[in-house]
Amino acid sequence: MFERYTERARRVIFFARYEASQFGSHSIETPHLLLGLLREDKNLTNRFLRQPSAVESIKEEIARRFTIGEKVSTSIDLPVSNECKRILAYAAEESEALKHRHIGTEHLLLGILREENSMAAEILTERGLRLEAIREELANNSGPSPSTSAQGIESRMHLYAQGPLPEAGVVPDEATAKRIAEAVWTARFCTEPNDRAEATSLELKFDVWIVTGRHTHNSISSSLGAFIQKVDGKILRVLENQ
Repeated sequence: MFERYTERARRVIFFARYEASQFGSHSIETPHLLLGLLREDKNLTNRFLRQPSAVESIKEEIARRFTIGEKVSTSIDLPVSNECKRILAYAAEESEALKHRHIGTEHLLLGILREENSMAAEILTERGLRLEAIREELANNSGPSPSTSAQGIESRMHLYAQGPLPEAGVVPDEATAKRIAEAVWTARFCTEPNDRAEATSLELKFDVWIVTGRHTHNSISSSLGAFIQKVDGKILRVLENQ
């Protein structure tokens, strides 16, 4: 489903799952998706929100409007709500309309705004964001979008932590570290539909998850490695040994 997603767009989905778990939700809802977008792509959100206080006010409003329950383990896979499913479908349509090969954070933003009756769209609309205006600006922007500009893998995959983190950190367990590593490897090394990247072992040293795995391409396997900081999820290094 996420083959065309940029690394940052994948991170948005990861953060949305994390936010849902922290809110005690048993599904990923539109406010979680919006919080994931705010965490991951500061360039994009600052570009359109413009007001420095907007991000904090959005987070506060979501906390007021969304019922908070008992936290859910981050190792549990949470389903995506029907509203979020439509947003993901809209994001794909927006990418096609803009003739982009990728689906990035900018397309997710457009998808959220198209789901106009959702809480996330209402919050953004109240702060002056308009679907047609953003779509037009993206269409007229001849430069690379924030989610596709040329950067090193470490900076592209940096997990921007906003606000206080839980004591366990953003990557508290092996299951979460495994999902992050496999998403990073898939985005970077899996170029064919049948390619596979799988984590095989994990170890925590000095608050850094060391994940090793295997990449299978045309029945040929290579070794993979990823070093992920526990506290903020920053990707320190990614390796592939043929």
